[in-house]
Amino acid sequence: MNTPRHRRTVDVREIVTATAALLVFLVCVTVVIVNQQTVGWVNFLAMLAGLGGLIVMLALYNRRFR
Repeated sequence: MNTPRHRRTVDVREIVTATAALLVFLVCVTVVIVNQQTVGWVNFLAMLAGLGGLIVMLALYNRRFR
């Protein structure tokens, strides 16, 4: 007899979290790259904000694997 295979349960929360993290990552990298091409305090502060976002994401990622 054929036994039914166990279906892998999909955790919607993990998918949403990973999608949100990917979106934030792309936004932060884009902010850094776009503002790197120009000169000025506003662009510098935007680059710092993008870098800060990337550092926060890295810290949150590392926090799971302490």
